[in-house]
Amino acid sequence: MLWLLVLLRSTTLISTQFTTLSQDHQPFPVGFLIGNRNTHKQTLDRVIPYAVEAFNNKSSDGVKLKAVVRHYDEFSLHSLVEASCSLVTNGAVAVISPDGSYNIGTQADILGELKIPLISAVATDPHIRRASRQSLMLMSPGDEYQSSAILDLLNFYHWHEVSLVASDTNYGINGVNFFQQLLSLKSGAKFVIKSITFFNAVGHPDTMGFKNTLKNVKRSLSRVIILNCEGRYGRQVLEQANEIGLLDEGHVWIVTDGITSSPQSLSYDGYFPSYYEGLIGIYPHIETKAHHYKLFKDKILSEERNLTAVSLAPHVVLTYDAVQIVGAGLEISGGNVTRQDLECSSTAKWNSGEEFLLSLLERNYEGVTGNVTFRPDGLRKKAAYKIVNFVNPGLFVDVGQWNSEKGLDMYNDVDSSSVQFLGGATQHPVGVATELQGIHLKLGATENRPFAYKAENCTSNDISCWKGITPDIVAEFSKEMNFTYEFVEPSDREYGYLNPETNKWNGMIGDMLQGKTDMIAMDLSVSFERKTHIDFSVAFMDSGISLVIKGESSKSNSFFFLSPFEVMVWLMILAGFMAMSLIQNLFNKLSPYGEYGQRVHAMQTCKCCRCAMRRRVKVEQNIKLRDHRNVECMIELAADERRDEMSFYNALFLNAAGFVGHGAESMPKSPSGRLILLTWWFFVLLIICMYTATLTAFITLDRIGITIDNAKQLLQQQKYSWGMLNHSFVEALLRNNIDPDYKKIVDGAVKLANMSESIDRVKQGSFVLFDETPLISYELMGECDMFYIGGEIQTFDYAFGLPKSSPFIALFNTQIIKLREQGYFDELWKKYDRTPDDLGDCDNHTTGSSTALNLLTLKGLFYFLCFGIVSSMIVFFFELIYATSKDPPDEKHRTFWAKFGRRVKLKIEDVRTEWFSQPYTQLFSVDGEVEVKCDENGTPPAYNPGNLTVL
Repeated sequence: MLWLLVLLRSTTLISTQFTTLSQDHQPFPVGFLIGNRNTHKQTLDRVIPYAVEAFNNKSSDGVKLKAVVRHYDEFSLHSLVEASCSLVTNGAVAVISPDGSYNIGTQADILGELKIPLISAVATDPHIRRASRQSLMLMSPGDEYQSSAILDLLNFYHWHEVSLVASDTNYGINGVNFFQQLLSLKSGAKFVIKSITFFNAVGHPDTMGFKNTLKNVKRSLSRVIILNCEGRYGRQVLEQANEIGLLDEGHVWIVTDGITSSPQSLSYDGYFPSYYEGLIGIYPHIETKAHHYKLFKDKILSEERNLTAVSLAPHVVLTYDAVQIVGAGLEISGGNVTRQDLECSSTAKWNSGEEFLLSLLERNYEGVTGNVTFRPDGLRKKAAYKIVNFVNPGLFVDVGQWNSEKGLDMYNDVDSSSVQFLGGATQHPVGVATELQGIHLKLGATENRPFAYKAENCTSNDISCWKGITPDIVAEFSKEMNFTYEFVEPSDREYGYLNPETNKWNGMIGDMLQGKTDMIAMDLSVSFERKTHIDFSVAFMDSGISLVIKGESSKSNSFFFLSPFEVMVWLMILAGFMAMSLIQNLFNKLSPYGEYGQRVHAMQTCKCCRCAMRRRVKVEQNIKLRDHRNVECMIELAADERRDEMSFYNALFLNAAGFVGHGAESMPKSPSGRLILLTWWFFVLLIICMYTATLTAFITLDRIGITIDNAKQLLQQQKYSWGMLNHSFVEALLRNNIDPDYKKIVDGAVKLANMSESIDRVKQGSFVLFDETPLISYELMGECDMFYIGGEIQTFDYAFGLPKSSPFIALFNTQIIKLREQGYFDELWKKYDRTPDDLGDCDNHTTGSSTALNLLTLKGLFYFLCFGIVSSMIVFFFELIYATSKDPPDEKHRTFWAKFGRRVKLKIEDVRTEWFSQPYTQLFSVDGEVEVKCDENGTPPAYNPGNLTVL
């Protein structure tokens, strides 16, 4: 303490005097110590006045606060002491400091001697409060809690080998010490600490070098690293760790709350490097969904426009709560709190200090950060953290939580992809060394061209004897990862089949489960049954089940053009054709805007003498109005009586022309008739498209003489037999299919011994082979009389098999993904393509589908046709209403409904007499019409335009 007394003596001193603050109603000074390099300095400068004002506005006991803020240089002891003593001389009743444990210790030494309470929003060292620092209170949970949260996280992911990197400050050292203590108490020998390294936290972080420290971590082959340091060092540590490959995929970095509480300290002027993505952190928990927090956030963000939700870091909000706690303590003991001017170097102590401190410690405060209560030793009673994951752009997102009562609660299980790890990985790394240098692997393999086979005249098991796709892949892996290997072939030369009686695996899978091999380096098909016993790498090739058959000579089919549609579809098309033609004819006659309906209505309602005579002749001679050819009338002259009508015959021709893409001379005139015609044309367009596409497939099948085009048709014929390899993956996959037809196919299949026998059976003809697509493709290269039937039935992946929780899987996955992106596997397949150069690939290996389209498939088109008919009827109804509204009124037909009734009566009469040639029962005339008188020779009077009603 001698160094501290010297500094204290050099400060400006003020004499002491006593004043009861409650008597003079002066505000209580509350001091704040903020470092110049504090990441949240600007935010704190805004939040502190706001917090003081918020308390003053709600205080009911007349207690008011006044903020006294002092800034200092964190790396200058003199600056810190001077700022602390300035608060003392300004009569601060309490000091709130958002600084770390290192500087808090010095502040507590100064203020503790004077009995002035010091509340730290950031410090986490539980040992920092000792005899000389009894006035210190810690708002943040202690380091022992954070160490417990990290240990539970490691257990959750089964990461049992870790390295610790920490600053040599109180914060870093205490974090490491507590973690080691917890390991010795809780985990026993399960955890292994690969290395512990401290870096010297002296000087500006940008000028510090950490590579030597980090190289020790790299040499330890650690994959899980805990970084326990203040936020200002985090950026440089991670940058230099990335430079030496410690942030690559497969590594895990867990950062403590010194970094997560101030994520902006990781940025480069707002930019966050992509290698941060995947960091996992421990973050002080704040109930952001709680009512108090929401009110606080909404209000402060509305009043302080320069603040954002991101800037409200935990230490900022804890500082806000600390102000409210000081205010609440003063409300309890404010009448007994006296002003006492003190000097840092005096031996006098604040007389009200101990009593005021006791009121603060006993306070149960429901704050913005949740419930805040303290133990008698000044530490917070309960602790809670969030488990966070750094994702783009510069955000720590919640993936779990931890508290001192319930422990760890991750939002998803251990195999969930909700957490992003370094390098973009979504599966959690194994957390152990996966460097393969110096490791010798035993790889399961068996002969199966083109994936693996032994060279001719090679009898040894040397790796040089093995050829094929998977030996080439393994050789590439060995070159990239520097390991040695050998191939181990199972005695039965099988891939692996689970015997339902013994419940044991044979083949390569059985060898690996017995520990004879480390990995299966073959085209191992991924299945659920296998996945329950072993793990798979990511796929290196896609596959599926295909059907292959030998083509035959085709037979002539004179009526091939009828094949695309079933008989019922042809009948429905014919029925639709007749129906649409009839409906078009009806709309032409019924619609007031159709050619026929428009002219006949005019003839029925015209009041001129000639039309009246014509109607009279119609009744007397029982002829149709349109058969009058000897009487001229202005209506006929205006409407051109000889114009073509949309008769039923013309409608048939118009609709038929649509099938060949041509029109006709007669077209509907009414809107309803045109709408029904457009509906028909669209229907015809779709029918023709489907007919053309299906006919092409039928012509192809007819040419190669194959009468089936999918697997299920095998069950409905007697011409072809079919088969598959016995106990093969194809057999298991089809047997487990939910479609019962595939199970019938398996039961009826010929079980073949090997691929050679399978190909021979196909080449004999009338035999369909079920097998994996790449194997069939390889065997049939250049066989242009062999054809695939349809497409692949089921698809699956080829991958390497590994034991459960193999430490090698992450590294092999990385290499496979890399090679796939480079197109390595495609080029490798071409290498083993045995098609002769002068023959090339056959272009007729796939038959395609040629099933005739049925009514169930095309019912939507006929629904559309019905919809068009209904729509046209609605348009016809509106045509009738519109035409009625335009009819001129007369003495008996003045209202709309009277005119509408007249039109209906006239149309009924037209249908009866004109359509069905029924005789009139009485002289027909418009009701109430005054007949025009003609002379004795039947000659009408001179034409008078007033006699003609314009419709």
